[in-house]
Amino acid sequence: MNSSQSPPVLVDVRSDAERAVSRIPGAITQQKFEASSDEKFSGRRVVTYCTVGGRSYLYARKLAASGIDAANYRDSILGWCRAGLPLESPDGEATDAVHPYWRIFHVPDRYDVKT
Repeated sequence: MNSSQSPPVLVDVRSDAERAVSRIPGAITQQKFEASSDEKFSGRRVVTYCTVGGRSYLYARKLAASGIDAANYRDSILGWCRAGLPLESPDGEATDAVHPYWRIFHVPDRYDVKT
């Protein structure tokens, strides 16, 4: 299968404190991605995200430079929240909590801001 036929690997590049609050469903940590064998994600596009897209952009560029089919989810988790999409806790339970990295970033009212 090529990357256009396989679901992408969603990689969360946020800090431990941010990930301890919530994540986009199905995402794995940057550490888990890097510790995985090459075969596990071979042929799949890697989509990175953070809070607003800056850190994930840099990581996607690094992956692409090493030959990995990588893209940045530019809107990242706050864009996901603006779209009203669900989040999950580290345990996989549904949650409305989100860590905005900095309080200056606007989080939609529906979500519970945790810092």
